[in-house]
Amino acid sequence: MATRMMQRNNLADAFVLVNDEQTNAALKAAREQIGDAEWKKGYSPENKAMVRDALKEHGARYEQVLKGNLVGAEVAETQANGEAFRKLRVTLENEAGRTILSVDMGSEFAQRLITKLDTATREHAGGAISIGAFAKQTERDDRTFVDHVATMKGPDGQEVPATPGHFEKARERVEAAQKPMLDAGMKDRKILNQIAASTRESYFTEVAAGLSVRMVEQGITPKAVANERGEFPALDAGIKDRDGTWHNLSAYEKDGHLVGTLQRRGGQPGEYEKVPLEFHPGELGGLQAAAQFPDGVPLLVSLSRSEPSETQPSRVDVRIFAKGQDREGKDTLEQIHEHPGRLRANDALQKIPDHREGKVIEQALGVDPKMLNPLPAREAYKTPSRLPEKQHSQGVQL
Repeated sequence: MATRMMQRNNLADAFVLVNDEQTNAALKAAREQIGDAEWKKGYSPENKAMVRDALKEHGARYEQVLKGNLVGAEVAETQANGEAFRKLRVTLENEAGRTILSVDMGSEFAQRLITKLDTATREHAGGAISIGAFAKQTERDDRTFVDHVATMKGPDGQEVPATPGHFEKARERVEAAQKPMLDAGMKDRKILNQIAASTRESYFTEVAAGLSVRMVEQGITPKAVANERGEFPALDAGIKDRDGTWHNLSAYEKDGHLVGTLQRRGGQPGEYEKVPLEFHPGELGGLQAAAQFPDGVPLLVSLSRSEPSETQPSRVDVRIFAKGQDREGKDTLEQIHEHPGRLRANDALQKIPDHREGKVIEQALGVDPKMLNPLPAREAYKTPSRLPEKQHSQGVQL
């Protein structure tokens, strides 16, 4: 499958190819014609015309709309002149091939696009979309400002609405980051603006990383790179309940704590049900997350530190309880399986040194992150048999 990478060029008010010889030559010629001072000012109708003329003269391609099935949204980090830059990467696929849109995470266009991707990854993941943009000039205080507006249309051709609240949350973070400086009497607008830009970029980077996780959880990844990416790095566990139904846990770090999903086989062949999890310190000690399948009783998923043995340090046990009430109306928990599961890092996570998931487990449970790696076959064979479970099948009263 043919692959190309595109980026937004604000002066051309269009998308152009990345690392393309003809495009680079055209942009260089346009910059020489416009002059460095005007070039740095950015978009203007005059600059737009000159840049597009240069692209045409050099036979370089530019496009105003990118179309394809939405199969990827992620954060990437690049290096240039010794500095690291974060990029938003959006992958579209169609019969012509794969297009990767790469945008600076700190740009207004990227941040506006992320608010629409938040909606699109929930409603149109894997579906046909189109991404566009346009420069909009506005006059404020006798000055001309340019907004670079992101547009996106769904499979029905209608504009995809932005998920509300993101810019408000980013503004709250900016105010919190600037407050200590302002309280100390800081009046340097340049420094304050740098803090604001950095804080906004960090916020939208977090949002974009969440969109990437959402796409993977939905089983949507670019076909051409599925084998390259492999599985998503996560902590996994499987537990078989007393009815013979497997419950599969997948968890990863987000904002300093573990989140993930619990999946079980559905009522129809080949059908699976999945519910979200968010772990926090709980009454049982360790970490707990509430879960409930549409037709089931409320569940509590618990992560706890196992008792160490003479030959083996502590690991992480996984238990699932059904919530209920006894005859006196007191809340109870009943373990739905015989023996606890064991939380393990999957192959993809094991390849990441000092992964954040391990740090969360170490801080919350006191378990060495190395103990999340599965034992080699020989060591597993030497492991003493598991001690009888204290919470075997009895109800636990809260």
